[in-house]
Amino acid sequence: MPSPRWRKVLRDLWGNKTRTVLVVLSVAVGVFAVGMIANTQVILSRDLAQSYAATNPAHAILSIEPFDESLVRAVRNMPEVQEAQGGRSYWVRLKTGPNGWVNFQLFAISDYDDIQINKVWPESGAWPPQRREVLLERSSVGPTKAYVGDTVLVEIPNGQQRELRVAGLAHDLAQVPTAFWGGAYGYVTFDTLAWLDGPRTYNTLYITAAENAFDREQIGRIAERVRDRVERSGWTVYRMEIPEPGKHWADDVIQALLLVLGALGFLSLILSGFLVVNIVTALLAQQVRQIGIMKAVGARRDQIMGMYLTMVLIFGLLALILAVPLGALAARALIGYIAGLMNFDIVSSGIPPRVIALQAAVGVIVPLLAALYPVTVGTRITAREAISEYGLGKGRFGRGLTDRLVERVRGLPRPLLLSLRNTFRRKGRLALTLATLTLAGAIFIAVFSVRASLFYELDDVLEYLNYDIEVDFTQPYRIARIEREALRVPGVVGAEGWGFSIAHRRRGDGSESESIRILAPPVGTDMLQPTISEGRWLRPGDRRAIVVTTDLLQAEPDVKVGDEIVLRIGERDTTWQIVGVAGRVGVPFAYANYPHLARIVSSVGYAGVLVVKTEQDDAAFQSQVARALEERFKRVGLHVAATMTMGQIRATNIFQFNVLFAFLLIMAILLAVVGGLGLMGTMSLNVFERIREIGVMRAIGASDRAVLQVVIVESVIIGVLSWLLAAILALPLSKLLCDAIGVAFIQKPLTFTFSVDGVLMWLVVAVIVAALASFLPARNASRLTVREVLAYE
Repeated sequence: MPSPRWRKVLRDLWGNKTRTVLVVLSVAVGVFAVGMIANTQVILSRDLAQSYAATNPAHAILSIEPFDESLVRAVRNMPEVQEAQGGRSYWVRLKTGPNGWVNFQLFAISDYDDIQINKVWPESGAWPPQRREVLLERSSVGPTKAYVGDTVLVEIPNGQQRELRVAGLAHDLAQVPTAFWGGAYGYVTFDTLAWLDGPRTYNTLYITAAENAFDREQIGRIAERVRDRVERSGWTVYRMEIPEPGKHWADDVIQALLLVLGALGFLSLILSGFLVVNIVTALLAQQVRQIGIMKAVGARRDQIMGMYLTMVLIFGLLALILAVPLGALAARALIGYIAGLMNFDIVSSGIPPRVIALQAAVGVIVPLLAALYPVTVGTRITAREAISEYGLGKGRFGRGLTDRLVERVRGLPRPLLLSLRNTFRRKGRLALTLATLTLAGAIFIAVFSVRASLFYELDDVLEYLNYDIEVDFTQPYRIARIEREALRVPGVVGAEGWGFSIAHRRRGDGSESESIRILAPPVGTDMLQPTISEGRWLRPGDRRAIVVTTDLLQAEPDVKVGDEIVLRIGERDTTWQIVGVAGRVGVPFAYANYPHLARIVSSVGYAGVLVVKTEQDDAAFQSQVARALEERFKRVGLHVAATMTMGQIRATNIFQFNVLFAFLLIMAILLAVVGGLGLMGTMSLNVFERIREIGVMRAIGASDRAVLQVVIVESVIIGVLSWLLAAILALPLSKLLCDAIGVAFIQKPLTFTFSVDGVLMWLVVAVIVAALASFLPARNASRLTVREVLAYE
């Protein structure tokens, strides 16, 4: 049988179930959030790394003019190369409806049973595909609306159309999921590719390094030697890509997201500690005489402290029982969603032991740390002081500056004045409650500010690209002809042919950079309006001048405005001066005047890219004009490889932004739940301490509704005060979160945009949360009878 002191602990826990439930739920929310994010981080990191390694990812990828197996064998025989493999990518378009098309990237594989690099796995259906059949990458089912056994219609570069049977689905972890760009992927044999008017040659070379497979600099040197070997053999290398060794492209994105979510999860746990402080402080104040009696009969201070800390420990353990399984279930759902979004499989099951250990640690330590100060202070009282303490006069109104200011308020109904004065009676408790709700509200508003800032960045980029449709041709055509034909399409108000080329920077030590895309609009174009952060934009007389994006400066940090750099374009090395820096576009980019670049690449008067301005800028009209352009070009023998509208770019980016926003909003809602629980705890304590006052109100005729109103209005006042403070705190917090999100996802701080909508929305949420949090305490207060009050001690 437990000793008297432990029986007291159990009676305190069981005797006030509302208090116990509030503390357990509050701590459980924080432990739940920590567990959910920790589970997700551990399992995603482990399974993504394992799945990616199983594909034997390429260490370097070279885009080369058409080549055959002899070049592959020559590269494979190089001592520094572990394996080499050739492949062919081929762009067509796939019909998705009466007027719908998606860009469809086909990969031709020579031997499906012997894929050595960037392995593609069978998912369902036949393997390998037969002639006139295609395997869809499994993430392509959505955009293509096609399933195994269906027949799809594709349009090849010469404008002819062919039907392909979907023989099965494949899984290719190396490709960016279709949800992030709106196109689709397919896998065919070279016989099928030839039937689609494609060449039977390779255009992509994949290699893996024989040694130092995780040293990117060493891989870069090996790739340069391979490129030199390829070019000495007579082939031109258009582009070279060196992925981060051993790291999937999505890993940084996932880790950045989970880092932000994890920080918010720990914040929710810390906020739950405020409720523990409030509850324990109030409990000690209510049990002052009990503490005095225990000391009078010989209890030591450390024994009394142990009793209350044990109670808090039980709170934490009960929270763990609730939070650990729920956190695991939520993590499983979150993992499944992220894995599906990023197109990889989860093979792990169960909760990692280290995550359980983390949850156990934070679920126990945080409440104990929160309770330690009030327990230490509350048990310091002597037996004489405790026994002579009646608890009257504590928290009385009218002594402080705030009280005197509130007392001057006139013209309000008496119940409202009573609620207003009651709000400031327990200022310490009020401060902790306001801190919890204020932080929750500030995070909520900051999340909406992140969304507003992301959309501002998107609008800025789309204004940067001051056109509505981009048309990529299968080959360069005369600019005068493609512009003339485009302007004959109804709805087109402007068209420009732009030059395009791929370059590599030749560094001073002889090494070369990864691919740099050079775009060459006509002199004086108004369809490109970049934001120049340093230097100037191109001038009509510029010949070897370029404007680079911030992406290029990040990739090549040793260059700056005014420097001269050597760019290798095709097989020529040319010197250029950097005259300005433009905004980020996502990949290393540079801009040059068309006439000069055209002379270097021997394509004066020709362009492979056409940008078009339409009469209207809504997405539906852009898509309509894009289809009309495709039909027009097809009739006159101009072969289109792909079209892209600004509406499509906007929709794809909005989808990505909304995914990020949803994750952040979930964590903000969890914080709001913690804040609501804290407010409910505060109101329960306030009602408990004012039982005699409520009895006096009932004795002089106060109705149930009047008592209910006093409590609810007091809670709403606290909610509104927290909203005001949250709106102020949200300004610096929103800037901080916007900077963190921007650096994590686009490598630069977001252009800060404060969300007024978020402020107004939090006002609504704060009032609703306050009303709901006070309903149960208010109902309990309204049900108290005069007899029950008189029996209260």
